[in-house]
Formats: sequence, structure tokens, C-alpha cells
Amino acid sequence: AEDLRRHAPEKLITFRVSVLSQTLARLVDTSVGQDLGLSSRQWRVLVMLNRLGPSTSGAVARMASLDHSQVSRASFELAAKGLVAMEEDAADRRRQVLSLTPAALAVLRDGLGGSLERERRLRACLGEADYAALGRALAALTAEARTMLDERRGKE
Repeated sequence: AEDLRRHAPEKLITFRVSVLSQTLARLVDTSVGQDLGLSSRQWRVLVMLNRLGPSTSGAVARMASLDHSQVSRASFELAAKGLVAMEEDAADRRRQVLSLTPAALAVLRDGLGGSLERERRLRACLGEADYAALGRALAALTAEARTMLDERRGKE
């Protein structure tokens, strides 16, 4: 019982990283919502399509670390806004190939400044040494979390 009373979840890595992740997601959502009229998920799909070129939603989902259903929903929303073109995959007619429209390139150009400014401010509050250490820490935590997840899934 004493261990339970002393347990401070706000000091756990999982808790602290989750809070940061949620805060950053709200920041991006608010920023791209106000500046571009997009959700953060829609913005991420545009950014990933720009990086990948014409791709299936599955490829975008893997690159963006989103669920396939999230990318699919965002793609339909972006298509309705005239920002993404969807064409049948010649190799597999059940799949859609997503590509950016010229209007999407204009939105990306408009949004890039805000994205770079967010990154500049976040990096500046750390300094170069802490930023480099954060990169190493995030890589180590991600690798260990994936190992732990694989171990858990192996027990199913």
C-alpha cells in the first residue's frame, strides 16, 4: 500500500513523453488549423506525400506513423479540398494512388514557414548539445519500446 501511495506517474518516462506528444500535437493542430484550415493529420499526409511522391495510403501510413484508416480518412478530406488526387492503382485496382495537386504545393509552401518556426523555437529552448542528446535519447527509447512491444506481442 505504501508503494502505491508513493507512486508518482508524472515522473515516468511514458507519462512525460505522452504529455509532450499530446501538447505538440495540439500545437500543430492549432497552428495548421489557424494558418491553413487543416488538421494536423491532413498536414502530415500532405508533408509525407510531398516527401514520397505519388504513393498508396499504406505507404503514407508507414512513413507518417499513422493508422491506415487515419490516412484514408485524411486523404478523402484532402481530396474534397482539392489538395490530393486519388487514382486507381494500375497494379491493384483495390488500392488508390495518392498524389498532390498544384493547390497542395501552394498550401505546403504556405505551411512550411510555420513548421520551420515551430522547429526553430523548440530547438532553441534546448540548445545544440541538449538537442543532440534528445535525438539519441528518443532513438534509444523508441528502439527499447519497440522491443518491449514485440516481446508483449510474442506472448499473445
